[in-house]
Amino acid sequence: MSPRNTAVDAPDARVPADAVFPGDATAVAAYRDQRRLLQKEAVLGRGELIESVLRGRRAALAGLRATPWLRRLIDSTHRQVRQVMARPEYADVLPLRRSMLTFLAELPLPIPADSVILRHPTHAPAAEILAGLPELRHRRAEVTRILAESSLQEAGTPFRTVDDDSGRAIVLGQDAPTIDALAGIAHELGHCLYERARPGRSVRSQFASERLAHCLEERLVAAYLRERGSPEECRDWWAYQRRVDAHNLYFFRLERALMYEQPDSVPELMPESTTSFRESLFILPGYQVVYARASLARLPAHGGA
Repeated sequence: MSPRNTAVDAPDARVPADAVFPGDATAVAAYRDQRRLLQKEAVLGRGELIESVLRGRRAALAGLRATPWLRRLIDSTHRQVRQVMARPEYADVLPLRRSMLTFLAELPLPIPADSVILRHPTHAPAAEILAGLPELRHRRAEVTRILAESSLQEAGTPFRTVDDDSGRAIVLGQDAPTIDALAGIAHELGHCLYERARPGRSVRSQFASERLAHCLEERLVAAYLRERGSPEECRDWWAYQRRVDAHNLYFFRLERALMYEQPDSVPELMPESTTSFRESLFILPGYQVVYARASLARLPAHGGA
C-alpha cells in the first residue's frame, strides 16, 4: 500500500464501529425507474420529481447534522481539504473550473471523464495486464482468482463491485485494451481485495475500501504507463487523477454546506439539482466524506507528476 498521512487517517477511529450511512430508497427508485425524466428535470432545475428527491436529500442531511461523530468527522475532513487545496503543487489542478463540471449534466452519472488519457490503448486487455503487474506480485494468486470469478464481458454498464451468490466481492463491467478499463478494473479490484478480507458494511470499512480502491487505481495505471507509456501519458494520468480528487473534494464541500445550511460557503459550479446525478451524493446522503477522505489519503503522498 502507498504511504498514509496519519493526520488524515487518525479521525477514523472516532467513528463508531457499527455506524452506517443510510440509503435513500425513494431516490434510488426514482433513479432506477424514471432516470430520463429525472435527468431532464435536473438540467432544467425544476420539476416535481427532482424537487421531491432534493427535499428527501435535504431532510436526510438535516438528520445527519445531529450525529456527533459524523459532525466531528466532516469538520476534521473539511480542515484537511482546505489545507491540501492550498498546497502549491496542486494549485493548477485541484481548484475546480465551471467548464470541468458543466458536461456532467449530459451524463447518466456525472463522474470525472477525460476523452484523451482514458481512451489511450493498452497492449492487452486490462485483466491480463493487472494479473501480470509486478506491483501485485505478493497478491497475484488472490488477484487472479478475483478476476477469474468476475464478469468482465458486460457491455454498456459501468465497472462496479457486487457480491456473487457465495457472498464474494467480484467486478462487473466490460474489459478492454484501454486505460479506461485498466483504471476501472484496478479501482474495483481494490474494493474486492479489501471486502473479501474484511467483509462488513460499517462506515469504517467503507473508508478503508474506498481508500484502497483509489490508491490501486492511481498506482497500478501509473506503473503500467511508466513501463509502456510516454512521459506525457504519465503526466496526463497524474493530472486526470487530480481532477478526480478535485471532484471528490468539491462534492464533499458542497454536501457539508448543504448539511449545515450554508450553501453560500461553496462557490456555485452547478445548480444543486444537477448534483443529484453524482452517484453517491444521490443515493447516500453523507457519503461524500468517504470519497473526500480517499482522495486526502493519497494526495499528500503523490505530490509530484
